[in-house]
Amino acid sequence: MKQDVLLLGGAYEFLPTSGEELSDKKRNALTEAFQIINYDLGIISPAEFQFLQKGPLGIPQNWINCKNFKIVTKPLKNGKKAAIIILPYLEKGSDHISDDLLSESAAIFKESRSKADIVIALSPWSYFREKRFLASPAIAETPPDLLLGSGDGPGMTGSLAANGKTLWVRSYPTGKAVSRIDILQFPARSPDFKWTSGKNIKWFLQTLLIKVREEPEVAKLLSGITDEKK
Repeated sequence: MKQDVLLLGGAYEFLPTSGEELSDKKRNALTEAFQIINYDLGIISPAEFQFLQKGPLGIPQNWINCKNFKIVTKPLKNGKKAAIIILPYLEKGSDHISDDLLSESAAIFKESRSKADIVIALSPWSYFREKRFLASPAIAETPPDLLLGSGDGPGMTGSLAANGKTLWVRSYPTGKAVSRIDILQFPARSPDFKWTSGKNIKWFLQTLLIKVREEPEVAKLLSGITDEKK
């Protein structure tokens, strides 16, 4: 279905980055809740994938194991296309990124930019790896238009990187907020293109507080388990 809104989710929505498992009750409620929300695409870590497979509901629709590179194309309205690049899971530890991974990422971005109107990278890598990635000369030539990050490190409402060609946004680990990005004009593929807030793009953090109406079915599912640790 062609659309003008994409609802995308990062890794670690179902398990913390430590991999510590939750109770079966909480796992099942989260799985059903995310199925109701109906994301267009989300990524889960290998640990989350194994954890969710143990449950009776399995993996929520449109959530993909980010163990390896994947490219997903989504049709948009007015004949536009979005290419969503799922960056491969890397073990926790240093913020090192191999030259081979940088080269492969750059090649994928370059090809995707020639075929799609907007290129979105979904990353489970953590703040410092993502920062190093965007600063790499290999990526700077043909970076993704958006990098939606997740994993360890601070959340970010939005920051321009790669000489203004990439908007970098990171999910907040405590939740209770949704990052929103409005594309006012699709990125040009000219060398001098840059994102400019209020001109061709807008971004902000939508907090999910009292003024935001709850979905009754989801609220019922999560009632009593929201703050459970196990």
